[in-house]
This record gives sequence, C-alpha cells and structure tokens, in this order.
Amino acid sequence: MRVTSITEFTPRAGALIEFTAVVTGDPRPSPIPPSFNQLFHLGDLEKAERVWIAGSFDVQGSIDIEALGWSFERLIDRHDTLRSAFVRRTAGVERTLYEPGAVEMRQSTRSAVASASTLRDQLRSALQLHCDARQFPSYTCFGIDRPDTSTVLCAFDHANVDAMSIAVVVDEIHTLYDAHRRCPSRPDVDLPPVGGFVEYCRIEATEPRVDPADERMVRWANFLTECGGTTPRFPFDLGLADGDAAPQATALTPVLDARHTLEFEQLCAGSGAGMFAGVVAAIAQAGAAIGGPSRMPFLFPLHTRHQQKWSRALGWFTTNAPMTVEVGTHLSDTITAAHSAFRAALPLSTVPIPQVLANLGDAFTLSRRDVFMVSYIDYTRIDGHELFEDSNAHHISNATVSDDAQFWVSRTPSGLALRARFPDTPTARAVMAAFTAELVALMRACTTKPDIAALTP
Repeated sequence: MRVTSITEFTPRAGALIEFTAVVTGDPRPSPIPPSFNQLFHLGDLEKAERVWIAGSFDVQGSIDIEALGWSFERLIDRHDTLRSAFVRRTAGVERTLYEPGAVEMRQSTRSAVASASTLRDQLRSALQLHCDARQFPSYTCFGIDRPDTSTVLCAFDHANVDAMSIAVVVDEIHTLYDAHRRCPSRPDVDLPPVGGFVEYCRIEATEPRVDPADERMVRWANFLTECGGTTPRFPFDLGLADGDAAPQATALTPVLDARHTLEFEQLCAGSGAGMFAGVVAAIAQAGAAIGGPSRMPFLFPLHTRHQQKWSRALGWFTTNAPMTVEVGTHLSDTITAAHSAFRAALPLSTVPIPQVLANLGDAFTLSRRDVFMVSYIDYTRIDGHELFEDSNAHHISNATVSDDAQFWVSRTPSGLALRARFPDTPTARAVMAAFTAELVALMRACTTKPDIAALTP
C-alpha cells in the first residue's frame, strides 16, 4: 500500500466513471453519540475543511460497472459507520442510522480524460463535493476505465474511516468485485462477520472517569505542560507566525529498500526495540543533527481495535499517546531510549483524550490546528497484504492547509517510505529537505556500516 496525497497521485489517463448514491427510506434516531474523533472532525468541517481518505487499486481489463456498484453496496451494508448520518441540533450533534439496503450505487457520469493531471484534478473536485460528513452519504466511488488495466477508487470523509479501514476497503471491494465478475447471478463471497463502529462509540461514551490524581493523567498533564501548555511542535521554524497557516505541501520519500529495512529491523531488535521505536529514534536523531534539540516530544496514534470483532471493521479506531525521545550519542543509544519511552507511553493511551483536556482546563490552549505527530503502519503485518502490492494499491489523503509538520512512515514489501505533511513555505521546504536528507542518510548508513556503535548524529 503506497501512502500518498491527492496532489501526488498520478493515475494513468482513462475514462472516469463516477457513481452516485441513491438513498431510500428514512434514518432512525440513534442514542449513541458520535465518537470524540468524529465530533472534533465535525467541528473542523464548520471551518470549510475537507479531510477525506481514499483507497485505490487496479483490476484487470475494463471496469465492470455492475460489479463495482454491487460491491460498494455490500460494503455499506456490512459496516454501520457507512450508514451513519450526523445532524446538528441545539443540544449538539446527533447520530441517525440507515438500514442495510438503504444506499444504492448507480453510474452517473462517464468522461474520457486525456492526462493524469486533469484526471487527478477532476477526482479531487468530485471528492471535495461528496466526502463531507455534514451530508449523507459522505463517500463515493469511481472507476478509471482502460482496456488493459483499470483502477477502482473508493473515498470517504474521515469521519467514516481511519488508515486501517482503507486497507480493509481495498481487500473487501477487491474480493466482492472478483466474486461478482466470476458469477454475476450468484456471487459467492465468504467475508468474515465484523463488529460495528457504532457499538464501539457506545462503549467509548460510557467509559468511566479517570481520577485526576491517576498517574496516567498526571503524566499527560506534565507532558503538555512541558510543551508550553499546548500540543507538541516540530522543533524548527516553518516560516509561519503563530495563528497562521499555509497550503499543505507533501513530500514522499523512499527511505529504505526491502533488504535494508530488514537490516534496520535487526538493528532495532539488537537494542530490544521494535521498528516504531527505531523510526522515531532516527527522526529525533536526524532533527538533532541539523540543529534541533536533543529532546523531541510528539504524539503518536495507536489503533483501538483490541477486540477481534473490530479487527476488520470500518471506523475511526484510533487514539493518541505522548512520548519524548531523548537523543543519545549514538543511534543505538537513541533507539534504546525511544523503546523505553514508547513502553512507558502505552498506558497513557488508555486515558480518553476528552478527559485529559477537561482535567487541564484553562492550563491547556490549542495554539495550532495541526499536532506534531509520527505515525507508523506496517502493511506487511496485515492479512492479505500481498494484494496491495499486486494491485498497485494506494492510500490517498486530501491536501488542505497546514501549520506544523506531520509524518507517516509506512512499511511494505518494498521497504520503508515517509510521507511528510507541512506548510508550503520556502522556510518549511528548506527545513524539510534538510531533515529528510539527514534522516535517509542516517538510516541507510546504519544498515550498511558494520560498526553501528560508531554512528553519530
């Protein structure tokens, strides 16, 4: 699965087929509120943000329109988050639910597009229109039709999905589509049962209060206080004054190939650490090497799919935890420190973020729209990941505005890659170029030099 942004997505030209959702029946009110992530996201939508995520993959031959529409309908019926709508009332945002079978996908337009850039621009305009959680449905699908190899693209407002969800979408749509093509009259599909994100939201809404004196709450408060009573920031000037934002820039950087990724993993294991600790250690070490501080605080997302029934459910199953990496003399020292910080941070992920913020009260101010964060996902650990490589699968995010740096590191059978999101200013571009060059050089050097301990920032 290649992680990218819509501005960097370059699908081969073809005929763009767009589907329109036809909704039947009326939704029923639900007593289950939106999740915290959904509520926060819906608040951003009032500021005209459009944060959507899409998954794409290739299929052989021309698009089978009937098979694709049927596949997307089955996906909607399987996952209740895709049948959730949000209504703003005086008392706040409420959820309503549609029954399975309420959404039918029909081809609406077909247009020949001669260039990849024009195709990307048309897709982006359509996704801006359809992927908006203030309307129902807040998702859509497309086919890019070609005689040899075609592309399927399914896109969702972020309220419906997270990164893992996109992997599930690609796998399920591909499975359903193939089954319908083999036998349109009686598609034989054996997909496992899944839990519902709405049920997850019910549980989240009833989580018990954490005592303010609880060690986890105290450590959260200390972390945010050390960050100046706000969220952590990338420790370099990005060319923006406080309160300002700029259009988002995206940098996609191959970091390590498959062989060197295995060698880096062995290096981490030698320090008793996993890949995430190694990645964030290298990020902190690279930052220090170009003039940054020797302590790098940031947030990192974690999935909350702890029950088997949610392992393949669609929804926004993520929370965050805080950690600070102390940069050592050698990278191996920093990896050891990062591993300890990571293990210590895990219990903090069990404290609901709304409770953390409520506990801090006026001592916390959200001074930026973005939070400096590092995300890591290993696609090679996902069941059926071979499909992602074989079908040219992509995870595609929208490009909006930015006022801080954020990093997504992904592992595939091809190796490690970095997607960086940051403000599109000359200062930020220069900083990010220097940072990514140092990061790549550092990680490649530590997988080729025999004396790891000799490595210095």
